Amino acid sequence: MRWGRAEVTWGFCLVAAWINYLDRQRIFPLALAACALHELGHYAAIRCLGGDVKQIRLTAVGAEMTLDRPLSYAGEGAAALAGPGVNLMTALALSLWGRGWTFAGINLVLGCFNLLPVSVMDGGRALACTLALLAGPETAGRVGETLDRAFTAAMLACGLLLAGAWGNITMLLAALWLSVLFWRRKRERRK
Repeated sequence: MRWGRAEVTWGFCLVAAWINYLDRQRIFPLALAACALHELGHYAAIRCLGGDVKQIRLTAVGAEMTLDRPLSYAGEGAAALAGPGVNLMTALALSLWGRGWTFAGINLVLGCFNLLPVSVMDGGRALACTLALLAGPETAGRVGETLDRAFTAAMLACGLLLAGAWGNITMLLAALWLSVLFWRRKRERRK
C-alpha cells in the first residue's frame, strides 16, 4: 500500500495484526507510538542536516528511509543516533514526571536495543560512520562484520539459555531476526 512517499508492506500489516492479537496488556499501541517517535527523530535529524527523504517504507522488520542523496559520515551518524536519542529523552522525561512508566519503559528498551553496535541497528550505523571517518571505510566494514558475528552469537546463546531456563523466547527471536537481516544484507552485497 502506497501513500505518496510512504509505503506500508503486507508483511508490516501481518506482523502488526499478529502482535496486536497476542497483546493482552494493550501495550502494542504504546510500542507503535514509541516507534513513531523513534522514526520522527531520524526524520527530523535528516531534515536538519539538509537531507530529503524520498521514501519511508514500513516492513515486517522495521522502517526504512530512502534519501535523495547520501549524508556525510558525520551526518549519517548523527541521524542514526537521533532515533534512539528521542526514545531515551522521552523515557527520561516521563520518569522525571512520575507518570507513564510503561511508555517510559518501552522507550528505554527501544532506545537501548537500537544502540547495539551491530550494522543493521542505529548504534552499528553510528559506529561504522565514526570508524569510517577515523580509519576508513574498509576498516569500518571489517570491524562491523566482526561485531555483527560476535553480538549475534552472544544473543543467540543468551536467547537459548533464557528460552531453556524460563521459557522466554524474546531474545532468541531478536537474535534470529538479526541473523536474517545479516544474511539478507550479505546476499544483496554479492549481487
